[in-house]
Amino acid sequence: MNKKILFAGYEIGGQLQLLAETVRKRWISATAAPCNEDFRGYQNDIHLSGKGLKGNWDRFLFFLWALQHYQVFHFFWGVSLWSWWRFHLLDLPLLKLFRKKVVVHFRGLDIIDIRHFDYLRETNRGEVLSKPPLSRPDQLRKIKKWLRYADVVLVSEPDLFEVVPTAILSPQVIDMTYWQPARNPLSAQDGIIRIVHAPSSRRKKGTDFIEAAIDNLKKKGLPVELVLAEKLPHHKIKELYEISDIGIDQVLYGWHGKVSVELMALGKPVICNINEAYRKYRPDLPIVHADPRNLEAVVELLVKDIHMRKELGKQSREYVARYHDVEVVTDELLKLYGFEDTTHVKESVEGAAMW
Repeated sequence: MNKKILFAGYEIGGQLQLLAETVRKRWISATAAPCNEDFRGYQNDIHLSGKGLKGNWDRFLFFLWALQHYQVFHFFWGVSLWSWWRFHLLDLPLLKLFRKKVVVHFRGLDIIDIRHFDYLRETNRGEVLSKPPLSRPDQLRKIKKWLRYADVVLVSEPDLFEVVPTAILSPQVIDMTYWQPARNPLSAQDGIIRIVHAPSSRRKKGTDFIEAAIDNLKKKGLPVELVLAEKLPHHKIKELYEISDIGIDQVLYGWHGKVSVELMALGKPVICNINEAYRKYRPDLPIVHADPRNLEAVVELLVKDIHMRKELGKQSREYVARYHDVEVVTDELLKLYGFEDTTHVKESVEGAAMW
């Protein structure tokens, strides 16, 4: 039997496409077919992001076709091919009826309520608030359904174990050949230390605290500049990373995202809020912890210590190669799929050609 994998759900930062392409290098047929358009401009084998009745009809027809052609269905962001809210996840029982392997990959806001980050932000400002539940009722219902039908449940960050404790950690992936140090930061020319911040959500990342900290350091006379990389194509964001000296991911919650992985792959020192309780999953994580209370001091320390920046940058790239290299993670996923003994399959993106 040919072994074919469909990566579907929501595309976030090119993850689906990168995994599909890496699987195909192992001569296993794989297709990336997300139900959304990533604003960073990533391309996919098949786009199923149509709106309205036609978009949902197209996804339904594709599901019927995929049912006959794929053995593994790996869904990202807790979204299946039947993404129309009235029928969301109703395809899961059919997939199990046809004995397909179903994998769900939770990523963050798909199972965490955004109001949790509002709570963290406002309490860091000194507000006294009641702590909201981590997940909304609809998210809990979604998780329950996935746990019923999925053969493998994955999370991309250890903080998500708080919601799905039985999941397996499968982190963000990155192409190490694309994300590699290629140019010196602009500080080598003008002496200004640039701190880059690329928020996918200012509300979630604590961007206002970061802006305030950099403004205060400027008032102290430090040669610093905040570079905001927002709502840009991924190649433009990469250029801003390259010219910068330090990266800040987020300062509100307990783990890093793909921004940190990209910056570390480029050999940049990274600042991020890291919950010490989660370091047991990655004891060698070289990210420097900061929260709104100590962010200014942490940034000042790195700005003044070039040797520390260089050493952290070196450790960072080595760390990403160990845990986030798409080649490494793909091998781990293939084992979870039950594909240890892979057969050579000449088809690669058959679905893209036919759909």
